[in-house]
Amino acid sequence: SKTQIALEYAYRRSRDQACSVFWVHADNEATFTQDYKAIAKRLGLAGNLDGPELLTAVRERIEVDPCWVLILDNADNLAVFGAGRTQPGAEEKRGLCDFVPRGPAGTVLWTSRDKRIGGTLVGARRAIHVGGMTEGEARTLLEAVRDEEIGEAEAQGAAALLAELEWLPLAVSQAAAYMRRTATPIDEYLSRLRRRMKRWEVLGETEFDRHRRGHVSNSVLQTWDISIEHVREENQMACNILHALAYLDNQNIPFALIAKVAETMGRPGGDREATSASAAGNKQDGNQDDNDDVRAATVLLQHFSFLRLRASDDRRGAYDMHKLVQEATLCSLRQDARRTDERRFSEVALRAVAALFPWTLWESRRELWEECEIYLVHVQHAAGWGELCGGEVEAAALLSRVSSYLYDHARWRERETVDEKAYAFRKRVLGEKHPDTIRSMAFLGNTYFEQGRHDEAEKRNMEVLGLRREVLGEKHPDTMRSMASLAITYYSQGRYYEAQKRHMEVLALRREVLGETHPETIFSMAQLAVVYFAQVRYDEAEKIFVEVLALRRDVLGEKHPDTLDSIASLAAAYFAQGRYDEAEKIFVEVLALRRDVLGEKHRDTLDAMYNLALTWDRGHRRPEAFAMMQECIQLQCDVLGQTHPDTRNSLQLLDEWNTDAKKTLLSAEHSGASHSI
Repeated sequence: SKTQIALEYAYRRSRDQACSVFWVHADNEATFTQDYKAIAKRLGLAGNLDGPELLTAVRERIEVDPCWVLILDNADNLAVFGAGRTQPGAEEKRGLCDFVPRGPAGTVLWTSRDKRIGGTLVGARRAIHVGGMTEGEARTLLEAVRDEEIGEAEAQGAAALLAELEWLPLAVSQAAAYMRRTATPIDEYLSRLRRRMKRWEVLGETEFDRHRRGHVSNSVLQTWDISIEHVREENQMACNILHALAYLDNQNIPFALIAKVAETMGRPGGDREATSASAAGNKQDGNQDDNDDVRAATVLLQHFSFLRLRASDDRRGAYDMHKLVQEATLCSLRQDARRTDERRFSEVALRAVAALFPWTLWESRRELWEECEIYLVHVQHAAGWGELCGGEVEAAALLSRVSSYLYDHARWRERETVDEKAYAFRKRVLGEKHPDTIRSMAFLGNTYFEQGRHDEAEKRNMEVLGLRREVLGEKHPDTMRSMASLAITYYSQGRYYEAQKRHMEVLALRREVLGETHPETIFSMAQLAVVYFAQVRYDEAEKIFVEVLALRRDVLGEKHPDTLDSIASLAAAYFAQGRYDEAEKIFVEVLALRRDVLGEKHRDTLDAMYNLALTWDRGHRRPEAFAMMQECIQLQCDVLGQTHPDTRNSLQLLDEWNTDAKKTLLSAEHSGASHSI
């Protein structure tokens, strides 16, 4: 198969110790990002990177290697990489191709089932079509997986079997695994296969062929059908697990998720209830017994080539399912007679991931991030089947939790897809005016805003505000949040008067409804001061900044991020008024606090370093400014990448300082020469 060829190429290149080899599952944006995060960790990049900053940092880091190979496996959805797009405009989402490294020192190897990749993502002449196995290669594979050489008596039957299987690697592997597990002779397996082929010829367009995708060969479906029948007879739990896993992502399936799937379905024969007296004592043993049963079922699926254990340092274990196995499983469930099973297993998958994906509460979010990342791809995959099992509302609620996680990591591209799906589910089932539907609309507007798509954000926020006023009323907290979001959008568009008017309206309502010291009331005060600052009304801005800082210190505490923002805002007001000594004193305090609370490489810490360097420069302390700016740039390159706007701005400012210093030096030399003359 194409993946096996790519693996062989990777192993051969890895023999050169100077060559770095990277492997990325390119099925979709979520798997691409997940593998880039793993690469970033291996390369020692900053752990707080996420979103486009992470993808850019990994790309730039790979590009500076003297020799590298990047393999993008299963890039079947070319649109994800920007292929075939015709819509111009700055607000269009960037394709993942922007984050694929380039350069003469490296090689990018793509694998894809879409032949259009040649001439789009790679040059037409550089595309290599992978043909089928030869008869000799297929025979070797059959012997290897079956763990038995083909004797003269079986040679004719083996040749006929391989021809029936179209020499497809997966079909041959499944057949050989079945024969090894059940000690079935080749001729007997061939006879069974041919009987099923006749039955499927009768089914024709009415069953499998109507629902299967074009790339799923009948040979794979036939060997799958034979193997799954035996698995069902030997271990019903294993059969059920396989069917439910088909509705998850086929890569990196944690054992904990497989166990949760089994638990969600219940054990064959119904739930076994213990008496209250013995339940407490036997709970731990019962859980161990359950896990042992799931392990046995998982091992059985491995024996029949349905699952493959991943090579990983994680003791918990994770598994992959071949894409064609997944498609064959889905095809079997799409038969008209199995619609109930289809709904059942898709619901099991959705409920299992919903039980495992953490509720990321504010006070514990950071501790749960790693766990969220493990299940992120599977949640999105399972939620996509929400309509099939009638679980659109549950899927939308789960996607909203995913949206919050992606918000924390500024992964706006992924969040947009998640928000759109949640909104579509809720709109269809709950209606446009349901509060949850409106909340999904608000999430989507926020995602547009964070991507710099301010016109789209304004349109969406206006729509949300109108609906919340109608459904919830003018003084509902959600309505006030929509008013505040619209005001912030106006500010970002440079419409300061409209932003000021809206912020004043929100502030008055929040003071009336929530009270003077409520965090959202204080937030409105801070936003109004920001608008005054942009309007060069520094005295008014400073007065409010001082008041906001005092309130936040009292309500939130000295080290809360919002309090630190207020301290920095006050320093910025002093700086704008030319009060550099006062600004410097506060910026020094802000930098120390942010280093302590957020860490050296947090973006807010880098902003504090930049502001302090700028303040020192204005205060005629150029040597200190130089040193601080150089340190800031080094960290920005590490955390944000050399092409990030903040990094470029710092580099440009440092270059201007260097130019000024050279001019000053030349002027001083010229003045000295004239004087001596």
